[in-house]
Amino acid sequence: MARLFSLLIPVMILCMPSAARAKDIPANSIIKAVTVYTDRATVTRVAAVDVPAGAQTVVFRDLPALLLPDSLRATGSAQADVTIGAVASRRVITRDLTSERERALNDQLETLQNRIRMIDAEKQALAAQRAFLDGIGKQAVSRTNEALAEMTLNPDQWAAAAGTIQSQMAEIFKADVIYDLKKQETGVEIRKVQEELNQLRTGQRASYEVTIPLEASAATRLTLSLDYQVPNAGWRPLYDARLETESGALDMLQYGAVYQRTGEDWNDVALRLSTARPQRGASLPNLPPWWVDLWDNSRRQKSNLSSVSSFSSDTWGGQGDSLQENMLDAAPAFEEAAKTADFAVASVETGGFVTEYNIPGPANVPADGTETKLMVGTFETDTALKVYVRPQLSTDAFLVADTILKGEAPLLPGQVSLFRDGSFVGNSQISLMRPGENFALFFGVDDQLSVTRKVLTDSRKDAGVIARNNTLERRYVTSLQNLHKMPVSLVVEETVPAPQNEKITRDIVKDETTPGYTENYEDTKGLLRWDIDLPPGATKKVELGWKLSWPKDQNLSSL
Repeated sequence: MARLFSLLIPVMILCMPSAARAKDIPANSIIKAVTVYTDRATVTRVAAVDVPAGAQTVVFRDLPALLLPDSLRATGSAQADVTIGAVASRRVITRDLTSERERALNDQLETLQNRIRMIDAEKQALAAQRAFLDGIGKQAVSRTNEALAEMTLNPDQWAAAAGTIQSQMAEIFKADVIYDLKKQETGVEIRKVQEELNQLRTGQRASYEVTIPLEASAATRLTLSLDYQVPNAGWRPLYDARLETESGALDMLQYGAVYQRTGEDWNDVALRLSTARPQRGASLPNLPPWWVDLWDNSRRQKSNLSSVSSFSSDTWGGQGDSLQENMLDAAPAFEEAAKTADFAVASVETGGFVTEYNIPGPANVPADGTETKLMVGTFETDTALKVYVRPQLSTDAFLVADTILKGEAPLLPGQVSLFRDGSFVGNSQISLMRPGENFALFFGVDDQLSVTRKVLTDSRKDAGVIARNNTLERRYVTSLQNLHKMPVSLVVEETVPAPQNEKITRDIVKDETTPGYTENYEDTKGLLRWDIDLPPGATKKVELGWKLSWPKDQNLSSL
């Protein structure tokens, strides 16, 4: 049975006599697996090498220059006992480009450019032939004129000569057109290669060479894996929310948009997407003392006055006094802001957990930075369809899927593409959603619900001899009609003024307001919500009346 081993403690292979060492064994490796994080990736290369008994060194060459040396780790399996020593790496500068794809594109571009040069050479040869025939033609015209003058013209002879010149010129013109077409086609190929090369271009001529010393108890075939991390790679979640309105079913499909510019293509790899962020580290930051002291305004004032005195009031547009006051007023707030920067703030994107997604089947991600969209999986939900109306903002009714996430995996923050009955209706964003939590997805306007809104009363009365306060009274009515052939769960939301001053009072006029509402819904001050079940073809009127009063000789804002 094969024995698995990993790089744990460096062995003293380097201290062995040089005579006991064999020559380096090159590792012809391929990328087998990649784990992608939000800002980097861990690449796993695998090589199968035949090693003789004794001390050997396996060498991985042409590894990307972006490789993080501290992340190198080697593991392997073999039939014989094999011990791995300390992994070493060194940066190598080469004359050629290190990216295999970039080299191939450069070679292809050079071949196409040489083809253009060959076409130009052929066109120059055709131009020389045409010039030669033009010269013969001019001489023929001159001799024809002489023959006519001497009455010695032989028509058959000159007709044959003219026909020869004509046929050869025709061949030249045809060949010239063919070369123009070839040049045009080659130009299109060159532009395509250049576009791909511009996306991929790294100009990198450096690479890493990694050596792994080992000692085998007997000759054996060793399967060696080398892991390393590279930056310039990452992924982000994308979702499709597909709603069937007749059944009310909502399918949530998750994708991973993966990109990388690591210098090597990932072809036919086992791909894993992880929400872990290695760059944050694993330990908790220390908490420094939070010092607090009494504010010495006089000392701060002296310090600021001495610094401000060097500037004339004209320098600040005649605002010297106000500038000084602003600096004094702003000083405590600025100091408080500086202190808050010392505290580490938890990121809501992680949610305190790590999730990994194994992408089914082999995946391919090119190294040109383009995003590759890969299917991750589906999420089950419990969904209830509702129609939302906010008449003070719009008379459009919006179809909403109130959804509870099932299962164990969360929904990570990301963009959602919304589909209603197979038709794309728009994009949205979701925040982190955990199983059991409720969230709402809007699926556009519902044209089968008619909404009209009217202002019935808009009356203001100023304080006078009898009335001690100013008053403002408003009444609205919203008419709703269900044009569907099925019942609709309807939500109507309106806001009423929310006083921020105890001298302002606001009352909802009960006799002028449709009952059954919830006030301050979800702790939003002034938000009223009605939940209504509306049968097919039915109509419903929602009335709202409120009254404000405030002291005389005072004005209200936001009205």
